[in-house]
Amino acid sequence: MSAERTRARARKDAVEAVHTFADAGRIAGGAVADAVAGGVSSRLSGLSDVVSGSVHDARHALAEVVEPTPARVRRAPWIVAVLLLTAAAVWGWATVLQRDREVDPGTPVPTTPPTDDQIHGKPIGQGRSQASGH
Repeated sequence: MSAERTRARARKDAVEAVHTFADAGRIAGGAVADAVAGGVSSRLSGLSDVVSGSVHDARHALAEVVEPTPARVRRAPWIVAVLLLTAAAVWGWATVLQRDREVDPGTPVPTTPPTDDQIHGKPIGQGRSQASGH
C-alpha cells in the first residue's frame, strides 16, 4: 500500500511540476510579447533580463514543487518532555526506596530448649530392641 501512495505522490508532484513549468513558459512568453510590442532594439537587453529572471523564478518554483523545503523540527518540546519524564522517574524511585518496609521477623525462636535427641540425634545401635532383650 505504501508503494501505491508513493506512486500517487510522485504523479501529483509531476503534475504540479508541469503546471509550474507551464506558468514559467507563460511568464517568459509574456515578457517576449512585451518586448516585441515595445520595440525590439530598445528592449533587447531588458528582454534578456526579464526572461532570465522569469526563468530563474520558474526554476525555483519547480524546485520547491519537486523537492519541498524540509519541515523545521522543533526540538525544544521533545527535550522538555524527556526531562520531565526523567524527573518523574527519579521522583518515583526515590519515593519507593524511602518507604518504610515491614521487617520480616523470620523464623521464630523456640521457647523450649531442645532435647538431647534433637541436638545429638539418636545413637546408632542402641534402639529399643537391644535394651528390652537383655
